[in-house]
Amino acid sequence: MKHRQLLALLAAVMTVTVLLIVGCAPEATPTTPTTPTTPTTPSQPSTTKFTWRMQTPFPVSYPMYTGGNMLAEMVSDMSAGRITMTNNPSGAIVDGLKEMRAVQEKVLDASMTASHYHTSEVGLVGDLFNLHPGGPNPMEFAVWVYEGGGKAMWQEMYDRKNLDIHPEMAMCTSAELFGWFAKPVTSINDFKGMKFRTAGIWGDMLTKAGAAVVTMPGGEIYESMQRGVIDAFEFSTPGVDYAAGFHELGAYVHGPGIHAPQSAFEFLVHTDTWDSLPADLQAILAHACEANFIRSLAMVDYGDTLGMQQLRDYGTDFVSLPESVQISIVKIANAKYDEIAATDEFFAKVLKSQRDFLTAYRDMKSFAQPNPNIMEQYK
Repeated sequence: MKHRQLLALLAAVMTVTVLLIVGCAPEATPTTPTTPTTPTTPSQPSTTKFTWRMQTPFPVSYPMYTGGNMLAEMVSDMSAGRITMTNNPSGAIVDGLKEMRAVQEKVLDASMTASHYHTSEVGLVGDLFNLHPGGPNPMEFAVWVYEGGGKAMWQEMYDRKNLDIHPEMAMCTSAELFGWFAKPVTSINDFKGMKFRTAGIWGDMLTKAGAAVVTMPGGEIYESMQRGVIDAFEFSTPGVDYAAGFHELGAYVHGPGIHAPQSAFEFLVHTDTWDSLPADLQAILAHACEANFIRSLAMVDYGDTLGMQQLRDYGTDFVSLPESVQISIVKIANAKYDEIAATDEFFAKVLKSQRDFLTAYRDMKSFAQPNPNIMEQYK
């Protein structure tokens, strides 16, 4: 019994001792939660300013030159003046149509031009990115470029030729007028022997149709047609052709412009120039080009709407190109493309990409998109 009492007494003493030690211990300092560190803290935008000289291959009177001005203004506004581009017309700094080479050689900081102007350097594939006879319209082309793989191929077109060029699609116009003719075209046979002013791959196709293709600057067209040096010519869209005074020639204007369903224009900078820009300015330039694409298309389309009405008010003779002629032109165009693709692997790659995309896209649109002619007829 005494042994059990002794053990109980010792236990009680130990308990009291522990309580006293705990009670006398200093109060613990509460732990302050650590504020998590942001993995990547955004840096402030660079304050470096860039002043660029840009040139287009167009005179100041052309809407494509206006489109270049619009792009320059957008870039300046969006970058808060950190990029200032001065746009110049054809020949102001370098010879017209030499803008891409001038960007490559860093004579120009930038250009808004068109790939079919330098097919001698990039290959005939440049024609598939601009003035593609029987090809995509502006929206079809934009969807293919931005979503269908076209943008990567646009860059590849320059890379494969070892050109230090960074391209962005920056402007587009809708179909041109098919052309102005001394006599109405009723058959594909009417082109035989016809002295037709045009150039490029479309000129090769007209040669296949029997035309005698004549190449001359735009400024010589009016007088040449007036004097009978040429029998027909194509130039641009309704608004531009009206501004050029072609309606005064007494010629027959033909549509639709199946030879040029769209004209796309590219903004070019040297890759060193592009790489020298901070990431935010690269993004601003790319998005400004995207915005200018749709904004300039709206600008030119509205001008063409007014131009068509002005042509009608003047009393211009309009001729709808017979469907049989349009089909013949598409067949000639596709035969030419197949001929080029047989010897040019990259051309074949781009052509197949466009054709596959257009087949699927047009199938969707033909079912889902209402026919505007029906809506207009029964409004």
